[in-house]
Amino acid sequence: MIPDAESLSPDPAVCLFASEALAKRTWALLDEVPGVMENRDPECLHRMRVASRRFRNALSLFPGCFPAAESKRWEREARKVAKALGEARDADVQAESVSGTLAGLDDPRLRPGIERLLLRLAQRREKLQGRVRKALDRLEEGPLKTDLPEALRELSVEMRLLSPPEPGRAVCGFACGLVSRRLAELEAFDSVADHPERAEELHAMRIAAKRLRYTLEIFRPLFGEEAALFVEKLKEMQDLLGEIHDCDVWTGWLPVFLEKEKSRTSRYFGQGRAFSRLRPGLVFLQEDYRKRRGERFDEFRAFWKKTRNAPGWKGLLSSLGRDLP
Repeated sequence: MIPDAESLSPDPAVCLFASEALAKRTWALLDEVPGVMENRDPECLHRMRVASRRFRNALSLFPGCFPAAESKRWEREARKVAKALGEARDADVQAESVSGTLAGLDDPRLRPGIERLLLRLAQRREKLQGRVRKALDRLEEGPLKTDLPEALRELSVEMRLLSPPEPGRAVCGFACGLVSRRLAELEAFDSVADHPERAEELHAMRIAAKRLRYTLEIFRPLFGEEAALFVEKLKEMQDLLGEIHDCDVWTGWLPVFLEKEKSRTSRYFGQGRAFSRLRPGLVFLQEDYRKRRGERFDEFRAFWKKTRNAPGWKGLLSSLGRDLP
């Protein structure tokens, strides 16, 4: 049976590594607060959302190094922030996707419906910014900023006093168990690559790839150069599966939006004829996302089969710790 994080008993060297890894990810999260609060650049929100995921992944890997009650409190606070950021980021990504489609259109009949959709997305994003600000206000006053940095410094001091002069091998063994588990979790989805209809499992596979990638990034100093290539492959896989998921969301949501906008237009004008200008663009988007979904799945299936059997994939764990003195 592959060990999980709870069954691996971290020694002082591992907890020292944990304190440093988590401190880095804590400040990566907190440093983005001003830019996200002002909403001056969508990339600030994107970076903070990713930082919140990396933080939570890192926290989950070292349960033996932190008090359970404190860990749960930190994770809960990070999850609240991530939820607010996620909704806003999804709206940004949707607007970017639709804007890209609109920019490439030559048929003027399609523009009114797509422009109306962009307007609704912009209105929704403006409302979501209020939730983002509230979440960040809580973050500023919560334990991730007020308690966690000090707790990590104290842990670092204690573990430095207890760690051996050359702790690399202990951390390497711990990392090997965790990476083995994450890799097995991803490979368990192998059969899904032949089933485009399994939308939920494909999304879960993306999450498994992301967890493996984030875990590899934490232990990157312990790996050979193969790890960097492996991380790039995981990122490519995430992107393909992410596009598939986005298309699934669009194809499920657009028919609902179309009906709501039809009702809204009818109420505003007192009749439904005005909606006829909007329908062509919205129907075009539905078909475009269905087509795009099929293309991306074919790309993903070919990518997975090729990558899964590559020497670098099979040799990942053998590279762990090889470059250590």
